[in-house]
Amino acid sequence: MYQYERYFVRAGACPVMRFDTVPADAVRPVVCIDESVIPGSFFGCVQWLMKDLTTEGLVAHGTDELHMFIGGDPKDHENLNCEIDFQIENDHIVFSETAFVFVPKGCAHNIVSVKGLTRPVMHYIMQVDSSVYRAEPAAAADPAVKPAGTYDRNVVFKYAPVSGEIPPAPEGFLTFLLWIDNVKLPGAPYTEAVWFHTTNDTGPENHMHDNLDEFVAFIGGDPEHPEELNGDVSFLIGDEQIHTTKSTLVYVPRRIPHSPLLVHTLEKDMIHFSGGNGGDYSKDKVE
Repeated sequence: MYQYERYFVRAGACPVMRFDTVPADAVRPVVCIDESVIPGSFFGCVQWLMKDLTTEGLVAHGTDELHMFIGGDPKDHENLNCEIDFQIENDHIVFSETAFVFVPKGCAHNIVSVKGLTRPVMHYIMQVDSSVYRAEPAAAADPAVKPAGTYDRNVVFKYAPVSGEIPPAPEGFLTFLLWIDNVKLPGAPYTEAVWFHTTNDTGPENHMHDNLDEFVAFIGGDPEHPEELNGDVSFLIGDEQIHTTKSTLVYVPRRIPHSPLLVHTLEKDMIHFSGGNGGDYSKDKVE
């Protein structure tokens, strides 16, 4: 076993989370990461929403939480093909586009409903400062304390950094989906997401981060076979090039050199996303 392969969690190699507030037949779990599989990591879980659902009750966490919803059609990437009602305290955020929803620490929240779903939606949950998932039943705050309109803008659409900078990529290789950070939405962690469409033998330069621990994800785009990448990806971490052909979450502690990521084969489009427990993204080149 490679020294750094302990930071990789592949679909089928660990238990997946099931959430009490979401009907079991409405979701298809893919891969999860927490301290039980990688000590020191933060919690993250990938699942596909497969059918309409409604839930009852709200929950709260002792950490900030980020939800990502990506439409399952790479050729119509902004369209969720459903309508989601996400409640935070006394606000209902209703949307039908690929989006992030940011839930600050301690806020009562939940996915109230998913309606009119005609194509599966990839859903990722990350808890920024917790290495294990914890949730407590909660009630919305007194409207006099947190009136409607307090959290109705805690949703981000499109890949549109405030800086306007879009990283270079080979033509046809990817579609930019989403970007969020502390500048785009105060308090939010840095995270970005793309679709991969073809192979790529370049990848970003080797680098490390002083300001955040990072997660990196490779998720197969076929929800009928969610464990499979339908491709071969390698990722440089430390001095080891590690391959995966399964949907995978990678935890990269700060100051560990990593990248480039290379897509050697690709039979079906793949979702790739990365982020961390810092509010902004910066990297230091590794010579």
